[in-house]
Amino acid sequence: MMSDQDPTGDLEAVYAALAEGIDRHGPEKSEMFLAKAALLLAAALDDQDRALRAIADAQRNMTGMRTP
Repeated sequence: MMSDQDPTGDLEAVYAALAEGIDRHGPEKSEMFLAKAALLLAAALDDQDRALRAIADAQRNMTGMRTP
């Protein structure tokens, strides 16, 4: 559960798990891994509107990200 005081601090373990999955499956399967993770998280959330808002937020927050 995320803390009310520092919501991003609790996401460190989630970030680490995603990074490990990307590393384990390699660049050729990283997109599929992330898509599967996103769909499983959306299903666990059980709220389509919140899932769609999170996707829209992620799309908006891509500016300034590094590109390979």
